[in-house]
Amino acid sequence: MNARVFMTARAQYIREANTANPSRTAHTRRDVANFEDSCYQVAVHAQDSAIGRVGVVLKAIAHAADRAGDYECIDIAVAYASAEGVRLLENALAGPSWAEARKRFLVSLDFGFTQPKALTRLTEISRAEVRVPNGREVLRSAALQPQTAFHAKVYSFGVEEYPHLRALVVGSANLTASALSTGAEVVTSQTWKSYATAWNDLRRAQPVLDWFEDTWENADAIDDVFDEYRQKRRALKMPPRIQEERTPATRRYLASLEDHEISGDLSVQLAAAKELWIHASSMIRNRGDLPGSQINTPRGTRVFFGFPSEKRSRNTTLGSINLRVTGHAYHDRTLRFGDNGMDVINLPIPEQNGVETYLGTFLLFSRDSPEDENPPYYTLTVTDAAGIDAKKASAANSVDLTMNGGREYGLLF
Repeated sequence: MNARVFMTARAQYIREANTANPSRTAHTRRDVANFEDSCYQVAVHAQDSAIGRVGVVLKAIAHAADRAGDYECIDIAVAYASAEGVRLLENALAGPSWAEARKRFLVSLDFGFTQPKALTRLTEISRAEVRVPNGREVLRSAALQPQTAFHAKVYSFGVEEYPHLRALVVGSANLTASALSTGAEVVTSQTWKSYATAWNDLRRAQPVLDWFEDTWENADAIDDVFDEYRQKRRALKMPPRIQEERTPATRRYLASLEDHEISGDLSVQLAAAKELWIHASSMIRNRGDLPGSQINTPRGTRVFFGFPSEKRSRNTTLGSINLRVTGHAYHDRTLRFGDNGMDVINLPIPEQNGVETYLGTFLLFSRDSPEDENPPYYTLTVTDAAGIDAKKASAANSVDLTMNGGREYGLLF
């Protein structure tokens, strides 16, 4: 849709609204604003696993692709790529549009950071072509050092017909698992609906498309540089590794569910959270007629308490922590993996620690020691829903969760 068509549609919308009710000019302006917002949306996405914002970039790209609708072409430019990053992108965008779209990938070889297996994986994607900006120039350096570093990160979705662009994501994120999921990254997404494009905003994005086309035309075909790149990369004294792929957060995110209880967002969030809260709407009746002192929590909750997420046999003790109720002494308490497939926390005996009962309260567990201290120390605060809301309001970030049975729990950062 060109500018004239869009402005005509906008003017007609205003005329019809005013004719229907001339006294509602203010409402009309607001309705027109909503009409234009539906045409163009922009958002900034900040990712930082240290405060529980995990997988934000990948979700932003997937949302942009979804807003793009039946897109026909994808253009992606990144400084470097990893095989895990490519896999995550493929999984996030899997669907008819992704399968059928023409795909172009610009990936640099600068400093040898890009994994050869990532390039191989990209070339194996249906209807994909890979080119390397400044490829021959980089290969002239024994250290794979470029004359000018290629540092762009662009993900765009469009159609073949002018005005082409439907969705655009730009920012700091390379095509790596860390950048898409756990690293500290910021990206901006912009989306345009084809039926009513916000023309001025689309026009301002045109330089990105022009830049991509120019870079694509001047880039080297992957077949012309791949073998030499792989050989020179191997010949380096210390072949570079993408260190961000090896961080604990990224390893937790990528952990296989074949041998881990949890992986992905929640695994990373549990390890990073400062506090964990659980609604004790039910307790294990482990003391007969006396108030219970054990609570079932979702499998994997153990990660918050410093235990690995690897699978264990049921009815197995996971280990011990030092746990106190606020204002009372620490007690040696155990965590175990129960017969019911849940992580079970043994709490301090309630009446010995100033608590009448845990049942019906909200339990807030706070870290008192560094994650690597063994055994770690935690403080348990017994509170209510208002107390949890107050903690959320003062936290840098919070994540609300629900167990399969409907019981609420969450994380604070």
